Amino acid sequence: MSSFSASDAALEGFQVIRAQWRVVLGWCLFSLLSFVGLVVVAFIAIVLATLAVATREQASAAGGVVGGAVFVLGGAGIQLAVLGALYRMGLRPGAPPGLYYLRFSRDEARLFALWLTGVALFAGLMTAGFLALRWLGGLGGPWAGIGTVGFLALVVWLALRLSLAGPANVDTGRFGLADSWRLTRRRVWPLLGMVALALCLLMLIFILLFIVTALIQAAIGGFHTLAPVSLSDPEALAERPGAYVFALIAELLIAPVYLVIAQAPFLAAYKALSATPAEA
Repeated sequence: MSSFSASDAALEGFQVIRAQWRVVLGWCLFSLLSFVGLVVVAFIAIVLATLAVATREQASAAGGVVGGAVFVLGGAGIQLAVLGALYRMGLRPGAPPGLYYLRFSRDEARLFALWLTGVALFAGLMTAGFLALRWLGGLGGPWAGIGTVGFLALVVWLALRLSLAGPANVDTGRFGLADSWRLTRRRVWPLLGMVALALCLLMLIFILLFIVTALIQAAIGGFHTLAPVSLSDPEALAERPGAYVFALIAELLIAPVYLVIAQAPFLAAYKALSATPAEA
């Protein structure tokens, strides 16, 4: 029988980075180059969308919708390609690595469909929860607070029960939700501990990298300010172009590292639990 260690699983991301740092570096470069290509595709799509309408107001709206859709779906596709490579490397170590285990295959298509399903389920759950909490709020007393705590507990419980769907999706060739539900039965508390420890470690890494990148941005600007640039600020590029470009490149390069640290624990948990006979 294979045992599941929450602490060992939480550290799996660091083990992957240590053992496969060249592959992780390849994923970082893939993330950066893919985003450059995504910008080009978004620009072309926005131009075509604006040319297809008659008025300036319609062109602005169409460009915003099309550009947003391209960036959201394309960005998700890039992250899922890296995630699929991580799963493939962990679940099929004997398979040819190719280009850093990256593929655009049925595995990635299923992962994308799983992501869309997860987004739809989350949106539906949030809508139902909002309506229920609004109704409880009308009752007065402590019911709204009790309902909020209960709803958050339900969301966390469901998320943990379905958290192994991604690895199961790639490993079995099925959608993965039913497999995750089966494997996580009576394992919610260990999984919760794993997630809590992994999140703490991820936050420590995030804070460390945030300080380092902020200092480099300040150095680029001659230490006139220690405040890091905000990538969502449209004026930041004009005011501090060097720091803005560095921050954007750094974020794209670091994103796969965060992904590995956050998602490798679920891969480790899946491998351990799928090797364990199901409990009656």
